[in-house]
Amino acid sequence: MSTHLWSTMRKRTLVLAAAMLTTTTLLGFPAPAIAAAAKYADDFNGDGYRDLAASVLPTAP
Repeated sequence: MSTHLWSTMRKRTLVLAAAMLTTTTLLGFPAPAIAAAAKYADDFNGDGYRDLAASVLPTAP
């Protein structure tokens, strides 16, 4: 084979490898989802107000 053909194949291989690496990097490591910090620790439903949670234990008959 001529040197021109080898050069063309080498360039194409390098471009393909760079494209695959870029795509893998962008799709392989997505940015983590970060939830907004709650204003109150006892704001269970996220409406911005404090919530009251109560529990009633059943009594035996």
